[in-house]
Amino acid sequence: MSNDVPKTSWKREAPFRLGDLEVLPSSGELRSRRGVERLRPLLMDILLRLASEPGEVVRRETLLEDVWPRRMVNDEVLSRAIAELRTALGDDARVARYIETLPKIGYRLVATVEPLAPAPMPAPPPIAPPVRRIPWLAIGAGAAALVLAGALVAWLLKPAADTSFNRLDSLLVTARPFTSDPGLEVSPRFSPDGQRVAFALVTGNESRIVVQSVDGSTRQFVGALEGFLRLSPVFFPDGRRIAYWKRRNDECAIVEHALETGAERALLDCKLSPRAIFDLSSDGRWLVFSGHTRPQFPAGLLVMELGGGVAAALTAPEPGMGEDVLPRFSPDGKQVAFYRGSESHRQAWVATRGDSASARLLSRSEGLAYGMAWLGREGPILAAADWFGFRALNLVDVGSGQARLLGARGARFPDVGPHGEIVYENATYACNLWPLDAGGKVADKPLWSSTRYTSQADFSPDGKRVAFVSNRDGIDAIYVAEPTGQPIRVAFSESYRFLRPQWSPDGKSIYAVRLTLATTGVQEAVRISPEGGLVEVLAPLGRAVNDLGEGGDGKLYWGETSGTAMRLMRAPLGDLAHAERLPLPLMMQSQLKSGRLVYAQPQLPGLTMCRTDTLSCEPLGLDVPPGDVFHWTLTAHAVYLRIRDGSTAHLARFDLATRRITRTWDIEPSGVGSSIAVAPDESRMLVAREEGPTIDLMIAR
Repeated sequence: MSNDVPKTSWKREAPFRLGDLEVLPSSGELRSRRGVERLRPLLMDILLRLASEPGEVVRRETLLEDVWPRRMVNDEVLSRAIAELRTALGDDARVARYIETLPKIGYRLVATVEPLAPAPMPAPPPIAPPVRRIPWLAIGAGAAALVLAGALVAWLLKPAADTSFNRLDSLLVTARPFTSDPGLEVSPRFSPDGQRVAFALVTGNESRIVVQSVDGSTRQFVGALEGFLRLSPVFFPDGRRIAYWKRRNDECAIVEHALETGAERALLDCKLSPRAIFDLSSDGRWLVFSGHTRPQFPAGLLVMELGGGVAAALTAPEPGMGEDVLPRFSPDGKQVAFYRGSESHRQAWVATRGDSASARLLSRSEGLAYGMAWLGREGPILAAADWFGFRALNLVDVGSGQARLLGARGARFPDVGPHGEIVYENATYACNLWPLDAGGKVADKPLWSSTRYTSQADFSPDGKRVAFVSNRDGIDAIYVAEPTGQPIRVAFSESYRFLRPQWSPDGKSIYAVRLTLATTGVQEAVRISPEGGLVEVLAPLGRAVNDLGEGGDGKLYWGETSGTAMRLMRAPLGDLAHAERLPLPLMMQSQLKSGRLVYAQPQLPGLTMCRTDTLSCEPLGLDVPPGDVFHWTLTAHAVYLRIRDGSTAHLARFDLATRRITRTWDIEPSGVGSSIAVAPDESRMLVAREEGPTIDLMIAR
């Protein structure tokens, strides 16, 4: 095992052959029969470092030290970069043809490395008689046109996307803190001249707008902490006015505020329930926002001309498609980019202003999404999302829809200034599992705590173990632990995310969903051994599985994705290929227990309960708003759920026999994904609670 390569010796410019690939370091290209793949500089450096010692193990700390000199990065950054490099190579971590992983040690290049034979020199051209030079002005119009056309074609064929990617990759390395207030700094937007940034400074349930110069020399406050929530400031083109979203109690509005005089007027009231994130066109003429125009339908986008116009629907998603949120105008105001989907499954879309039939899918990448910004009139788009395993900035090509991981881990809600500068939120979250005993007492500290995100817990049938999802070691993985023991990772891969664990009734297996990071939209059902960690792919269930578990009747039930919802399927455990689609409506969430099926439908607030043997169904009379669709779970005798009382929320038990709330606890389940787990005998509970995030602003110039 060698790691003694001098830091200056592993970089090379000469091309070489890697297995059946040709690697051209100077141009950053990989060439194969499939075509040409361009690597961003960081990935090429990793490949070159490994290729400097083919067949030898290069330790993780060595790669971090050599490839990321003078940069504070962690193991998770390296893991994600290796996964991205594998995707570019067409490699598979399970059967490595190029890069082998040695867990907790490092990586080894297993493909052969050979110098690439230089191409034969072309024969010298025949000697021609000298040609008299013709002055440029003497070239005919046709010839000049051909010269210009050729130059234009050459310019158009330049890899513009790669140029943008490399420039932004270099720019983000220079990012520095812009603000570090004790409160939360959110929703940053540049002024038209790029000299100021407006953002919201949140303290508790109140906030005010701050307008701060880029050099930090001046700061102006809009509003005071008098019970108002002020968010999403956007400059008008004159730079002397801003628009922002304002709410107190049940009153809300999008208002215009004059920075010099403090005068305000409402641009839009609360009748259409406008969401907090909206946008203005660069000429200040148009307003786009997400709101409700149809009862029991998802929120769509509406566009309104300021100065007396009426809000008109731009998009109208159907139930099961999810909501349209977080809109951004293109620089010329003719297009609107936005996200469509449910909270955890959002994709980038684009529509043409004034054309309600123009909405089209921009990228098939899907996951949690946190705002976007245009980098030019035709893109690309800078999108904050967790599409590649963790929240970061991604670059989306508007023409091809290709999405690439850019960097800035933890980034949310970016904005781009007039000179290409970038400002964004840098957010750090934590979520842990808090135990409650039979008496309802909440423990003093969480179980298996970490500074990362832990949720989606499920008790084993005997109540002695818990399976849960956590990204404490990088990508979302499944862990198993006893309440008094240490968690053991049973399903983990740099190429996949594992979600939604559910124990089998005999406690010998854990069912889960496996998401492929390299291929968007691939969600496979897997069965995991809690002891050995063996992962079995249940191929007959297809590649669009949203959730699965045994029903206790000898059958396996699973959700087949349909938009952001799912259709329920089932098949005998011994013959998964013979599946049937149940004659039930689209669902957002379902639970099975003791011959009962309970489910929630898109945009409808109630729960429905069915018998699995007869599929006879009835409403439970239990109100679960769409925003709480993942915050409930089913036991043999009750539904445990999050209920709201004004601005506060609690854990509650709804008894299935009496059809009423029998108990509440003063703890609020929160976070992304299922947040409540109950032991089979209901003697213990685990509640996921998201800790208050830390959000500061970063700027890269």
